[in-house]
Amino acid sequence: MNKNFKILFYNLLFLSTMISISATSWMGMWIGLEMNLLAIIPLMYSNLSITSSEASVKYFIVQTIASSIIIINITLVMMNFNLSSNMNLINMNLIMMNSAFLIKIGMAPFHFWFPEIIHGLNWINSMIILTWQKIAPMILFMFNMTNNSFTIFIIITSAIISSVSSLNMINLKKILAFSSINHMSWMMSMMVFSKMIWILYFIIYTMSTMILILFMNKFKILFMNQISFLNNKKEMIMFFMLGFISFMGLPPTIGFISKWLTIQVLIWENWLFLSIILIILTTLMIFIYFQLMISSLLFNSNKNNYFFFSKMMFSNLTIINIFNILGMILITFLFNL
Repeated sequence: MNKNFKILFYNLLFLSTMISISATSWMGMWIGLEMNLLAIIPLMYSNLSITSSEASVKYFIVQTIASSIIIINITLVMMNFNLSSNMNLINMNLIMMNSAFLIKIGMAPFHFWFPEIIHGLNWINSMIILTWQKIAPMILFMFNMTNNSFTIFIIITSAIISSVSSLNMINLKKILAFSSINHMSWMMSMMVFSKMIWILYFIIYTMSTMILILFMNKFKILFMNQISFLNNKKEMIMFFMLGFISFMGLPPTIGFISKWLTIQVLIWENWLFLSIILIILTTLMIFIYFQLMISSLLFNSNKNNYFFFSKMMFSNLTIINIFNILGMILITFLFNL
């Protein structure tokens, strides 16, 4: 695809998200979501590979189904407001609309499409789906969140399914997809209690995801056992481990701050049961990923297989990983407050 057309679609992607989250009517919100879908499909299809073409078609079908549910429920809600005062029916319609938003972001139990599509895309498009494409549906879900019990059910279901599905997973794209579902359960819990911490969590999650994906895209890493090819460059292994640990949310990296603040808010709000479930299931995922990382490093590297490593590349990776190391300083200040 021509670079000018890519710039056009990236601008449309940004503009459509802004239209959706700033719309003052249901129809304006829906139009923004449709513009967003029409902008991302050409970017996904631009790779001209079989897997990306298949993933773009699947993504279009799933997003179209979710958009159809939204427009049908918009019509039903407007009819109920005009014809009757049955609040139970209106709340049911809002829950259906929120379910459509959950389909769009790939939350469990509506996650059936998410890992497969991420697996079929290249790293850059996967990064867009994992980060930017979640903004509009999440904010719209937050605006329409009327039933906390439904939200808590989605949080627990997503945490359980993402942890169980990560077992015996070696494909890094699918690992990031299930990790994203797990992170979304933490973020959704903060939608209920603290909007500011949700924004902070999403920013840290986005930066950690971008650092990790840009690293794997640079070295064409798709599976855990390919880390062993970096054994000739120990600095690369250190950077990869640091980025992955920050993405998992382990101390003392900056990814731990968002989880720590989330646990603190849940305890203040007397949601001890939810915080314990999130901690246990996330710990299970971290244990699985550490097993994969350690076992991958035990493979013998191929001495004839190495990557070009320049001073410029080293300096760039050093700069982006300063973001992770800053977590040590921030956590120290937070604990001393």
